[in-house]
Amino acid sequence: MTHFERGAIMRTPSAEVRAGGKGIDAARVGHSLGRRSPLLVLIGSLDGDQFCKFLNDEGIDFKTSIYKGNIRVATMYMEMKTLVTTIVNEEGPTISQSEWAAYLEELQREIQPGEIVASMGSFPQGVGEENIAQLIDLVHHNKSMIFFDTAPHFLAWALKHGADIVSPNLDEAEAVVKGDGEDLFMGESSHGRARAESAALSLCQMGARVAIVHAGALGSALAYAGKTIFVPQVEVEVTSTVGAGDSLAAGFILKTEEQLHSGDLGAIDWKLSLQYGSATAAAACEMGRSGDVDPVRVEALFKALVNLG
Repeated sequence: MTHFERGAIMRTPSAEVRAGGKGIDAARVGHSLGRRSPLLVLIGSLDGDQFCKFLNDEGIDFKTSIYKGNIRVATMYMEMKTLVTTIVNEEGPTISQSEWAAYLEELQREIQPGEIVASMGSFPQGVGEENIAQLIDLVHHNKSMIFFDTAPHFLAWALKHGADIVSPNLDEAEAVVKGDGEDLFMGESSHGRARAESAALSLCQMGARVAIVHAGALGSALAYAGKTIFVPQVEVEVTSTVGAGDSLAAGFILKTEEQLHSGDLGAIDWKLSLQYGSATAAAACEMGRSGDVDPVRVEALFKALVNLG
């Protein structure tokens, strides 16, 4: 559609339905780059078969854990000839504690020591602080690290209970740090770099071992061991920015796992990991579909960022 207008009747020239979500976007990136990126996804019993068909058709490596109900749906309205996108997220069903326990049991079977487990997107209703603590404890018990990219109130719980790496955008990070609500955001254009670096340091003080804060088109800040680095976003011809943060997370995790041999975080070149993640995000923005990247283009953009220093 050329323009989304509240209260109007509109027509769209095309529509696409496919499996979505932050974790699925990240798994798509891994699949596109030919890297092992297994996915464990919660799906509803009433419409899960179609969801699984979407993932199978893409060749995604995934396992499922079932809850009673329908799958949560997000509807995206993308305006023609602009980068404006309007997203409507359903609240989704409430899962029971037994369904959450079944999910953790499945995760226990899938985790391999020494890897990074990414927990991405909002959790279903019914998941509370104690459940987030259970998830983190399970990952740590299996000698792995956990990466969170989730809504501010879930992120605050994760920080409290030992999250290793967190990756919010600037608005989300500041909401966690200040304890603000999640419904009024400033955007990244006003002093974005300084705010991102400050927020990343604050998230580490709140419990994260590593914190990344995305400042949109400006780039991303990373804090570790009391220091920050900032990687600017490489300029590309943007088709859509939807899912860019998911792609950055996937690229960052893949490059970090390459370096994670002894579990010594001090031996990791965090700037290199963030540069690779930023290159992955830029490549996804060119493609225009969440999680889709061209491996050749990722490498070219990564090289360009490394050369920038």
